[in-house]
Amino acid sequence: MVEINLNTIKVNNKIQIRTLDLVWFMVIPLININYYIASTITKNGHNLATIFDKVMKFNSIFIIPYVYWYVYIVIGFIIILIQSRVNYMRTFLSFFIGMGICYCIYYIYPTEIIRPNIENSNVLNYLVNIIYSADRSVNCFPSLHALTTYFIMRYTKYEKNKKNFYYTQIVGSLIILSTVFIKQHFVADIIGAMVICEVIIYFMNKVSEDRIKKVLDIPYKIKDKIVANLKSKIKTKAIDSDEKKFFSRKI
Repeated sequence: MVEINLNTIKVNNKIQIRTLDLVWFMVIPLININYYIASTITKNGHNLATIFDKVMKFNSIFIIPYVYWYVYIVIGFIIILIQSRVNYMRTFLSFFIGMGICYCIYYIYPTEIIRPNIENSNVLNYLVNIIYSADRSVNCFPSLHALTTYFIMRYTKYEKNKKNFYYTQIVGSLIILSTVFIKQHFVADIIGAMVICEVIIYFMNKVSEDRIKKVLDIPYKIKDKIVANLKSKIKTKAIDSDEKKFFSRKI
């Protein structure tokens, strides 16, 4: 049974997660504001379609792994966190840098994909059309779906847990393929995302564990300062209250 308190989330005797380690998830939506800004200001984009995009025909079944991405990212991060807190932080830092690079490209070099007209003849097609209506067909290169998925795949270690490794690799591959099969992205978008990931991972691995731990400890230092300030204020109020009582008695 999972035990949750302010400091830790205890899954079992072997697995305990420090609650403040999860605060980094909050940064993702803040950075993602750029996606909506870029999508709004982009009127037309470049078409990066190749022969490979024509060969890979639309298939609505791939909407399942495409939507599952939202679950996969959370599970993937938790898996990495359980395996290694340092790698967990490396993954998040890689995420943030990769997303930043993608948004810069969206602003400078917008792309646009021509989507097929899909009839709502079944549930899967209906889900595809929901995605189409919610997400404009612009700013495809590089694919954020592929970029974030690939980071999870690369930072999950086989030697730590084989089952978790196979899960992230197989499901991750399906998610990346889904972006092309439901015509949300070009093949070039996936290749571009993977190249960016590999470059970021190469440099991120050169950052020492001590520096990564310092970043990982930022939420805890902020928490300690807040707690210290609160204690100081409570102590000051208590002293003021005692002084008032003392002088009131004298009077």
